[in-house]
Amino acid sequence: MLDSSALLAYLNRTETAHPLAKHLMRRIEDNGDPLHGHFSVVSASELLVRPYRVSTADFTFMHKFLTSFPNLTALPIDLAVASSAAIVRAITNLRLPDAIIVASGLMSNCEVIISNDEAWKRKLQPLFQEFNWLYLGDYI
Repeated sequence: MLDSSALLAYLNRTETAHPLAKHLMRRIEDNGDPLHGHFSVVSASELLVRPYRVSTADFTFMHKFLTSFPNLTALPIDLAVASSAAIVRAITNLRLPDAIIVASGLMSNCEVIISNDEAWKRKLQPLFQEFNWLYLGDYI
């Protein structure tokens, strides 16, 4: 699962992690590659705010990216995800949107959670060792 910061690293060419995020997204896009991507609908909301404020064209571009990028799927939020998010927030003190993003990955059995936020790996990896926490900055 890619969090909001990993998707932004792909979309923003000035991000230090952009080349690595671009490589990951090209793999996700490739139908011959077993790697598939997922993101929380909370990330979708976060990614759509700025484009909405800027222009209809920017909003349309971002919405199209989120809905039509090959092999990239939005993870819905239901009561199970909400309950898991409450536990994640209680244990980690993450902001609720971040806890929902993490819970979305946990509840959908994602094998790897990819972020461009170093604090996530530091804070979450010791608590949820069944998942690989990939911080893009470790590979730059």
